[in-house]
Amino acid sequence: MKCPVCKDVTLLMSEKRGVEIDYCPECRGIWLDHGELEKLIEKEEKTYQEAKKEYDDYEDKHQHNKYSKKRKKESFLGEIFEMFGD
Repeated sequence: MKCPVCKDVTLLMSEKRGVEIDYCPECRGIWLDHGELEKLIEKEEKTYQEAKKEYDDYEDKHQHNKYSKKRKKESFLGEIFEMFGD
């Protein structure tokens, strides 16, 4: 298949996350067939949800005392003024 933009350049195929993607090596355009964008979005959402669950599980496991008061993180400028304050 030819690139719709370049007209005379043949599209190359690549597989990303199990979805075949056509791309032009000249203009770097990416061309998806019907339904391929939805498949990529679905797979990305699943990956995001899995990563979020792992992070939440890690946080729950490593939280020593959930009732302890967390110290507010100082800004970079706050640290500088603190150093040269008093």
